[in-house]
Amino acid sequence: MMYLKISIFFLGFLFLASCQSEESSSAAEAAPETMDQTADGQNPNMNSDGSAGNQTEGRTSLSTSADQANATTTTPQAPDGPTTTMQFDSELHDFGTIADGDKVTHTFVFTNTGDKPLVVSNAKGSCGCTVPNWDKDPVMPGETGELTIQYDSKNKGSVDGKVDTKFVTVTANTVPSTQRLTIRANVVKEAG
Repeated sequence: MMYLKISIFFLGFLFLASCQSEESSSAAEAAPETMDQTADGQNPNMNSDGSAGNQTEGRTSLSTSADQANATTTTPQAPDGPTTTMQFDSELHDFGTIADGDKVTHTFVFTNTGDKPLVVSNAKGSCGCTVPNWDKDPVMPGETGELTIQYDSKNKGSVDGKVDTKFVTVTANTVPSTQRLTIRANVVKEAG
């Protein structure tokens, strides 16, 4: 009987610890406080929509200290070979208000703006609820490719609504080798 009580206590502790970890991660992602510096050493400014970032050649740089810690240990290497440039039509998508548990998708379109074939080698979500899927074939200069993100809002909302922000880091044979896409949604949970 004593072992059963200890086992239940231990399992409860693990459950609470994992929930706290997810909430801390979501809070850090929703309120970026630490910013990256651009390649030329400038600090980013606030955007007109209130998000932190730096507009450089049409790209917004957003970062959190949690993402910076992950980036140093899990950032995939860009493919070897010639480099090119890419431009996304938009780097932010807001799903608006959705119900807790909804699975929604958005397709980001990008263009190879360089003169070499573009190879997206990896796209990684900041959370397991954010799953990217992208064109695996090289994108020739001047042509477009797509990267689709599916977001699962299960257990991400509150009765009053909670804005949940997630990121996808795209790695390619570009300079810089990574770009970050942002999705967000106001997730509302049913009362009861």
